Amino acid sequence: MASPGPETAETQTLSAREADRLWNWVLARQGLAPHTRRTSVEEIADAGLGLHAARLPSPFATAAARSADQSIPLELFNPAVRSRLVTVRCMRKTLHTLPLDLAAAAHAATLHFRERDALRAIANASHSHAAITAATAAVVELLGESGPLFHRTIEAQLGAAGIPVMVTRLALKLAWERGTLAYLNQAAGWNREIRVFALTASAYPALDTVLDPHTAVEFLMAAYLDRYGPISIRDATWWSALSRTAVAEALERSGVKLVRLFTPWSDSPLYMSAQRFAEFTVADDADYVSGVNLLAHEDVALKAYFETRRRYLGDLAQEAAFNQIGEVMPTIAVDGRVVGTWTWDPSAKRVRHRLILACCRPPGTLRFGRPPPDTRPSCAPACTAHPTLGSRKAS
Repeated sequence: MASPGPETAETQTLSAREADRLWNWVLARQGLAPHTRRTSVEEIADAGLGLHAARLPSPFATAAARSADQSIPLELFNPAVRSRLVTVRCMRKTLHTLPLDLAAAAHAATLHFRERDALRAIANASHSHAAITAATAAVVELLGESGPLFHRTIEAQLGAAGIPVMVTRLALKLAWERGTLAYLNQAAGWNREIRVFALTASAYPALDTVLDPHTAVEFLMAAYLDRYGPISIRDATWWSALSRTAVAEALERSGVKLVRLFTPWSDSPLYMSAQRFAEFTVADDADYVSGVNLLAHEDVALKAYFETRRRYLGDLAQEAAFNQIGEVMPTIAVDGRVVGTWTWDPSAKRVRHRLILACCRPPGTLRFGRPPPDTRPSCAPACTAHPTLGSRKAS
């Protein structure tokens, strides 16, 4: 029996072919189809509900997969663009680079458990709240006078005033989680970090860091549903790290008219905006295929789901696309299905790729094709992938 969820206007059951077309349509809306590539990083960040930023290259690779021109990811170095995109720790306590309106919602909706962790660290270190408050005030005064600074510079200057380094570090952490401070990466390269802290009010004056939490959750979940629907409630709770009750109530409050869908991806009901579903049913045939895409490490298109990962894994095991700590690897997708992984070879300046072999799959699973006979492995028990002979050179 299906578990209860938000009220819906209608229920639809999709065949495997219809579900596959819907998944490709969702990807195309994000810019992951040849005819829907985006023309700016800001468009990409908005369409994907952020760029996953836990690893330094990920935002650039995420943007590159969705860009109409190879120069577009370089906008991430543009100061004007940087002023309109902010990196915050939010969903699942991971870094995301988001447009300011989405960042405000993601920050406020997830603040309670991030703030809790920072306060617990202070208590575990046996420092008083008075000491942390005084250190925070000193940090704010210092950054107000000097502008952005490295954390070690902040520690040294406050240390000269008698504030212990650990107290400063805990104050920086809490002030960042609360939105008083912003994190900036001033590096001019995609694989380097020059981390500084700045006053959020100065670096991002248009960013609302005190959005009402209930309003924030409602806005965030409506945006998630819009970008990634159809989603299950379990998908939504995993993606956001919010409770089932919070997710369901936010979807109800949003007032979005929903369609309940049943697909081959899961036994659970999935939910989607009725408006978006109507758009899908009348889309052009080109919108039902997404083509070949090289997706980033922790790409948002794949990390948006948990319960319904069969939409892109098919019958593959999780290990085909996820590492041992649950991170999605840089993957190759063909029309929405994972067919391999890729990595950047810095010495050769090439993309190296590994295709998942049909002969290495359990019986009855999807077959994406085999390499030529002379390149196939013997398929010993440990074999899950095979390096192809070719590679893609950087332009």
